[in-house]
Amino acid sequence: MNELFAELLAIPTATWRILFFCALAFALFMSLIPGKWDPTRFLNDKVKHILTFMVLFLLLDLAFPMAELPWWKPTGLMAFGVFIETCQHMTRDRRFSIADILANGVGIGLYLLIIFSIGSSSASEGKCQPWPECMSVLFNL
Repeated sequence: MNELFAELLAIPTATWRILFFCALAFALFMSLIPGKWDPTRFLNDKVKHILTFMVLFLLLDLAFPMAELPWWKPTGLMAFGVFIETCQHMTRDRRFSIADILANGVGIGLYLLIIFSIGSSSASEGKCQPWPECMSVLFNL
């Protein structure tokens, strides 16, 4: 698994940024298509929100690696979730949902919980101090 993480870190951040912005565009597209055309409609909607925002946060961390967690990362993702819901309000087939925004927040919170719990347990063992090094522990699970 360490080799996998080494290979992931070897990928230039520009590539992760492209992937992150493509994932944002894909999430927006999937949230605006009519529900009957959604190929993931068999999955629970809130589970999709949680997983989507966990993956978006992971891609955001890989695209913009920093030693500390800046406030704009979770705030920006939450703002994107509100933007999606606002766009859905303007469509005929979708509705604005506070529950979806809360599910987005749960996904962001779960990602932070995982990263901080891995970081704190690894920091106590002396394995990871800066934020990007804690990401390596995530891939070793």
